[in-house]
Amino acid sequence: MFSDLRWEYKALAIIAIIATLVTLYSYSSFNHGERVRLSDSTQIQPQPQPVPVSVPNMTDNRTNTTENVTAEEARQIAAESGYTAGQPTRGSINLNGTDVEVWVVPLQRGGRTVKEVYVSMEGGQIVGSRELT
Repeated sequence: MFSDLRWEYKALAIIAIIATLVTLYSYSSFNHGERVRLSDSTQIQPQPQPVPVSVPNMTDNRTNTTENVTAEEARQIAAESGYTAGQPTRGSINLNGTDVEVWVVPLQRGGRTVKEVYVSMEGGQIVGSRELT
């Protein structure tokens, strides 16, 4: 029967046999020893990591350093390489018991907001940042 077939059919039959053997080998357990199941029941809490924040050089010709910063200026102050600065919004944060009015500048990577930078409205200093997950 096998000798009556053309060479193409013989090659196809050999490929089918090899595919069947590989499938059987991958789904069957040839090691009949005891199976060990590993499980990690301890929950690891992620620890916050300090993020280095580069503060841009604010030495310009302003004589009054308490001048309010505009949204566009806050966006430029918060800009970091590798991120796209989004539209700033007004907000406030509590620093050492004092409420500070800030611009909240979202930083985006790949179309997704991954970080927020807080720029003080008065003086334009970066007063904090937060990584978003």
